Amino acid sequence: MADAPLAGQVALVTGGVRRIGRACALALARDGADIVVHARTARADAEAVAREAEALGRQALVVMGDVVDEGAVEAMMAAIDARFGRLDILINNAALRRESHFLEMSFAEWREITGVILDGAFLCSRAALRRMVPRGHGRVVSMGGLSARRGGAGSAQGGAGKAGVLGLTRA
Repeated sequence: MADAPLAGQVALVTGGVRRIGRACALALARDGADIVVHARTARADAEAVAREAEALGRQALVVMGDVVDEGAVEAMMAAIDARFGRLDILINNAALRRESHFLEMSFAEWREITGVILDGAFLCSRAALRRMVPRGHGRVVSMGGLSARRGGAGSAQGGAGKAGVLGLTRA
């Protein structure tokens, strides 16, 4: 169908319940993709996005899990395999947004924020690519944002994580 360029494809959006993630999931659904909505804790929000995708005539699946937990990522991928048998598009969007003054930020907070952004993108990309490469088809899109290029007061950890994701994705 000319009006559904992604028909027959399956897209996973990590952090797909709010803001950019929600917008990506619904844009992909409007373009014909079946949608996998990921959330770590916001099941009701994820189910609401899935219902919106279904209202657009698409299949939708909600997967819950922590993107920095390798076992949780593999469980998400297994659920996608079981339901759809394929994964064509990964949108790395999962992030924690928390502002902290650099001199007052704890190392644990630094690790938590950069971990979700960068380690999560690594684990999800690796798991997705293990499914895409043998088929010779797939796309990985990682959200970077302005903080990756310009930094921002109160968000050194977020900017560093997003800049790392840009480098990972280019590699």
